[in-house]
Amino acid sequence: MSLESISITNFRNLANARLELDPRFNFVLGLNGSGKTSLLDAFYFLSSARSFTTNSRRSFIMEGKDECIVRGTINRENQPVRVGVSRSRAGASEIRINGEKILKSSELASCLPTIVLSPESINLLIGSPAKRRSYMNWGTFHVEPLFKEVWERANRCLKQRNFALQYKGSRKDELASWTDGLVKNSLKIHEYRTEYIKKLKPIFTGIIDRISGLRDVDLNYLRGWDEKLQLNEIFDRNSEIDTEKGYTSVGFHRADLKLHIRGKPAAETCSRGELKALAWALKLAQGRFLSEKKAPNKSKTILLVDDLGAEFDGWHRKNIQEYLYETGHQIIITAVDQFAFSTFTEMISSKLFHVERGKIRD
Repeated sequence: MSLESISITNFRNLANARLELDPRFNFVLGLNGSGKTSLLDAFYFLSSARSFTTNSRRSFIMEGKDECIVRGTINRENQPVRVGVSRSRAGASEIRINGEKILKSSELASCLPTIVLSPESINLLIGSPAKRRSYMNWGTFHVEPLFKEVWERANRCLKQRNFALQYKGSRKDELASWTDGLVKNSLKIHEYRTEYIKKLKPIFTGIIDRISGLRDVDLNYLRGWDEKLQLNEIFDRNSEIDTEKGYTSVGFHRADLKLHIRGKPAAETCSRGELKALAWALKLAQGRFLSEKKAPNKSKTILLVDDLGAEFDGWHRKNIQEYLYETGHQIIITAVDQFAFSTFTEMISSKLFHVERGKIRD
């Protein structure tokens, strides 16, 4: 699987662009502020109907325009799959796959799995637990076919239980029903996440050793409740607390990942460069796991690499470049100067794009 082409209209500072892509490596060169990250964000928008740079749904529409549109053609086993995503300033969005309107962005994510590697990736380690839950959910969604259905049921139970906790007129049997559903689905999500992290760990530790030499790295999954107690018992114990607060205090939505180096929290002891290497290794591990799970030796993920040279010295950069070369993924990489691509250009054929003030040329 690879993305053959992408066309962009009124996305951030990109008014009109079309790129014919190499199935492996695509390099994007430009000064800071030229539009390199906007271009990567357009790729991400095509794969998820969201931005990786902002939570505002309107800010990635070009100023003065009513909507943005990104379209692409995917080569899936030599068969073209046409994908399109649009967003209006009024808030309406539309997703189409081969001309058919799609209601859920999860179908888009399944069609075009995409991973972002950027300087901001360290927020996976130093940011809120919600970022690490999103990381686990993305990976589990792509390798466990039943995860999406269970996840949706769990969120519905959580939402209804919280509503029942806040509404004084709720019946006890109604609250109990949503609690039972939440327990059942939380346990299933925990089962999926546990299996996923168990298989991801050796891939991650191998990659981080390869690209940075860091060892004695431990990745621990925390389920979101006391593992010594049954979840239904905890809900019984916390019933008064949850009622007083008006929300559910334990469950799948409180899970987290903890990363330690030689027994100490990585977020507290590592340099920014080390944190970036750890975060990139976590994401690269997801890409490798997905490829091995779906079809060995075939590209199943698009990697968007923003500012490859930032915060990495020459040794780390060379190690990362060599690893990326071996992955088999389709990769789009940005940098300020061509020196950041030096190791790649010695090994492969590729395409090079120049970005200047929102204009893109080969």
